[in-house]
Amino acid sequence: MAMTLEQARQAIIARMQGFTGIDQSRIQYPNAPEFKVPKIGLWCRLTIAGGSSFISGIADKPCTRRTGNIMIQCFDRLHTGEKAITELSDALLAHFEYFNIEHLECLQGQAINAGKDSDFIQYNVSIQFRVN
Repeated sequence: MAMTLEQARQAIIARMQGFTGIDQSRIQYPNAPEFKVPKIGLWCRLTIAGGSSFISGIADKPCTRRTGNIMIQCFDRLHTGEKAITELSDALLAHFEYFNIEHLECLQGQAINAGKDSDFIQYNVSIQFRVN
């Protein structure tokens, strides 16, 4: 039976909850209760974005696969160096890349230095996924 996007979302959140590279209280989850940005140290924000669909086969009806992106924004305070945020990005990539469960398949990822603002340096870790 095919996996719905909601089931895929739940599987991705469960995978993130199993990540031990940062304390879970420092991760902002979608639709979670109010999150307070820590005054010091690293923190993350998880976003799961759906993407396009494609037909992977045709029998009596088309077999549709859905795609999406797992986006994890990683933040650290300015003037603390980039070692910790880079190591966190590496650990997140290792945790998600090529992970499979049921009909969810995580693919290749990337970590991009998104720059600085008045308070934080930000890295965006992005992992593509497909369902079914």
